[in-house]
Amino acid sequence: MARVTPDRDVSQTLGAARTWIDRSLVGDGSLFTGTDGLWTLANADSLKTFFVDHPDDSEDDFMTKLERQLANAGASAQQLAAEMMWALLLFPSNVGVEVKRAHVQRIWSWSGQAIAAPPSLLLDAVLQGVGSAGTAYNNLRWKELAYLIALVRSIKAMAVDARRAVLSDYDRFMDWIDTVPRDGDRQFRHMLRYFAFPDRVERMSSNRDRISVLEGFQVAPRAQLKRWSDRQLDEALLTLRQREESQRPGAVLDFYDDTLGPRWRKPEADPSESAETLTSTNILPAIKPAHAAEPVPSAITAAARSPVNLILYGPPGTGKTHWLRQKFSEYTDAPSQVDAATWLNETLTNYGWRSVIAAALADLGRPARVPEIRAHRWVQAKAQQRGRAPAGVQATLWGYLQEHTPQTSTTVNISVRRPPFLFDKREAGDWQLLSGWQEQDDESAELWRLLKAGPQAATEAVHRYKVVTFHPSFSYEDFVRGIRPVSTAEDGTTQFQLVDGKFKQICDEAHANLGKRYALFIDEINRANIAKVFGELITLIEPDKRAVFDASGRVVEGMAVQLPGGGDGDVAERPFGVPKNLDIYGTMNTADRSIALLDVALRRRFQFEERAPDYTTLPATVDGLDLGRLLRRINDRLEYLLDRDHRIGHAYLMRARTLADVQEAFARQIIPLLQEYFFDDFSRVALVLSTTAEQPFLQEETLHFGRLFVGQRLDGVPSDRARFVITPPGSWTSESFQGIYDSAGDVGVMG
Repeated sequence: MARVTPDRDVSQTLGAARTWIDRSLVGDGSLFTGTDGLWTLANADSLKTFFVDHPDDSEDDFMTKLERQLANAGASAQQLAAEMMWALLLFPSNVGVEVKRAHVQRIWSWSGQAIAAPPSLLLDAVLQGVGSAGTAYNNLRWKELAYLIALVRSIKAMAVDARRAVLSDYDRFMDWIDTVPRDGDRQFRHMLRYFAFPDRVERMSSNRDRISVLEGFQVAPRAQLKRWSDRQLDEALLTLRQREESQRPGAVLDFYDDTLGPRWRKPEADPSESAETLTSTNILPAIKPAHAAEPVPSAITAAARSPVNLILYGPPGTGKTHWLRQKFSEYTDAPSQVDAATWLNETLTNYGWRSVIAAALADLGRPARVPEIRAHRWVQAKAQQRGRAPAGVQATLWGYLQEHTPQTSTTVNISVRRPPFLFDKREAGDWQLLSGWQEQDDESAELWRLLKAGPQAATEAVHRYKVVTFHPSFSYEDFVRGIRPVSTAEDGTTQFQLVDGKFKQICDEAHANLGKRYALFIDEINRANIAKVFGELITLIEPDKRAVFDASGRVVEGMAVQLPGGGDGDVAERPFGVPKNLDIYGTMNTADRSIALLDVALRRRFQFEERAPDYTTLPATVDGLDLGRLLRRINDRLEYLLDRDHRIGHAYLMRARTLADVQEAFARQIIPLLQEYFFDDFSRVALVLSTTAEQPFLQEETLHFGRLFVGQRLDGVPSDRARFVITPPGSWTSESFQGIYDSAGDVGVMG
């Protein structure tokens, strides 16, 4: 990540740092002599006794006082102090190479020996530094040395395997270094973190620049960033770098260069933060890059608009579903308009972990250990999309890597193997793709092709929304998460797995791309049991309860819950919360009496917008018929006999262009709907469609007992009974329809 800078080659410095970590911190070997037994707990304890426990308060300079303090410490402790000084001076670029070399050689000489020949670790290319540490680092060097002694004593108290694990796994490292006490905000902890994990940590020796960068790119407000841990800041910067790199494929980016620097640097330091020091000697004015036509999408810009919770309600046929479909365009990006983050999020949605891992290894172009794979931007993006904390995907990666290793592998010892066989672990412990992996797995090969081509090669629109239709059997397991049968493509068997529903999926996608708005469209929202479908999440959809997570997956704003299956086992999952950049739209048919009234809890959490019949949208006349007046008269009658929720929408007559079209709409849609409204009481249907014309829509007929039955009529059985029969649609004339709205009382009703 920060291995390459535009102005210097830090590869030799990083290589030296890695040598020091492996030889001296994991092992006990000396940097300069190569002999074992220098970086030991005993020697570190000796430095603590003579230096930390016996401070020198005189006015002399640091080196003079250090020489006095270590005079009786012994040769081994003095040589360890010299190599510790080398480690302390490895990062700063604002200390000259000759000064660094002189300090190390001087301290070594106190042991009565001299460094015989300048070793490779004292070359200019190694000691040039990687970034400024400011003046405070030099002025407080005694505190930094005391802190390094504490770090060494802590790591040396562990077994060698434990040391190696801590210094090769970022999460273990962060857990460990937080346990080491320090006097103030020591800068060497940032330097050591960078040297151990340069692919994950920026070359910054304090959190001041980390906060300034994240603030400048509008990741979070400064007041909030100041409360973030080192781990949170690292994760946020990693995500930011991956986003910027995806927008500039192949470019060498550094937050201090002319491309990214102007986005966050200020012309002057903030005096309120004097405890920290600037990590760059050149301060550029905070100007906006010429190529930036608008602000970079971020959590701040996405959160600026309050989330929408809206339900459209009204009678059937009033265009509620049509309105939803038109709304889709607001959450759709054309191929030429899609930004890199949205494109990556949408692309990864369609592929599983196996393919993402294969694509990441192909992108690295070399064997890699699991922590390196986990740090890859595509893997991180997939984890974020799945709502997983960064630390929680390691077990997932191990599982997929091992399961898709061939049986012939001698380095993997698990019984369950599944085709396609793509990976193998080398003796060194790193993982590689097998030769011909693309032929073995078309899906992974296709993902690799898409990711390699980038968003500029996109040919399909990106949809930032999902659609779901509720029905009486729709459940929480369908909507949020539940156990469902899943077929396994490799062998055709079916397994039961925990599967995320559409609501959980769209929430995760929105969390992973905070710079864009996402939407969930719920058709017929009142046809399901709302209390059962939403469950405990009914509270989380409120605008002021929407969740904001930090880079480590912790809730910093709003509310979140632990979903079923998300808090158990080895795979960590962050709590679930509804993001601020997710809008929720629903439609409900007010005439639907198939379920109970809409849940009161849902009413309090949504805005409601009525969609009434719009008579002005209908054709003015069809074969002399005024369709607007016709539909209005029918609806006035329905409101009189039932209520306004049982009116008929204009959509039923929108496509009518001829009398035959009107006849068909009434015969196939409107009359069956009226039958449902009146529970097959045809006398009420006839009343609604009563007309002054000679040809009615329903004809009343009389059924006579004597004509139907043989024998004596029983008590209680009427002698005659009326029934209504729908007349042939072809017999309905224009006058029949006109007679509905031209009937007596028309002026009074129409007003």
